[in-house]
Amino acid sequence: MVDWIVLDSQPLYLIENEAFRRFIYELDPAFTMPCLATVKKIVYDAFNYSFPQLKNMLTQVAFVSLTMDLWTARNRQGYLGVTCSYLNQSFKLCEFTLDITYVRYPHTAVHIKDTLESILNEWGIREKVFTITTDNASNMKKCVHDMEGVNRLGCTAHTLQLVIGKGMKPAEILIARVKQLIDFFMRPKQSERLEDAQKNFPELSDELEKEIAIQNDEEENELEEQETIVKLTKFVLKFIY
Repeated sequence: MVDWIVLDSQPLYLIENEAFRRFIYELDPAFTMPCLATVKKIVYDAFNYSFPQLKNMLTQVAFVSLTMDLWTARNRQGYLGVTCSYLNQSFKLCEFTLDITYVRYPHTAVHIKDTLESILNEWGIREKVFTITTDNASNMKKCVHDMEGVNRLGCTAHTLQLVIGKGMKPAEILIARVKQLIDFFMRPKQSERLEDAQKNFPELSDELEKEIAIQNDEEENELEEQETIVKLTKFVLKFIY
């Protein structure tokens, strides 16, 4: 039960849910559902047992890399999540979460750095940190740059998201108009009128399908032309070089 709650990130209040208790009872009437206090104690005991072992494992590692992210929870408080990764003696990638802890406001580079340094000192790996991967937020970048002997690596996924977002800028007006059009036809009155029009004029649907088919054929032809140009270019370059 506790393994499922921890591994699947289930909320602890699920233990006290009456419907969930009835479900477990139907599965096994002999099973005694633990109370919330018991579950918390099991989780705390598991942490106290695992922490020294993980810390001892890190003493045998020469270098580690970190990934950290800062986000604001629903209670408007900032939390810093830090994960650690390294290669063991068998060159197998190992990774686990070091901490998810509160960061006091304002979320400046100094406050983030102090929180991160505290986590690293607790685990005894401050001098082993080689790189830290973060997003492109200025406070996160400055935090890593202010740390001696540590390299920063930008998050590829976050950078790609920013690139796509900027690339979509020219189409924002068109996207907004499409959303307005969809919202218009999603209204009950307009949706019913559109459905009636489709039933009364089925030839319009056929014409639309033909137009879509023509556009698909044109796009396929363009791709084939591009592939042909690339192949010809590679062929010509062989003779040039």
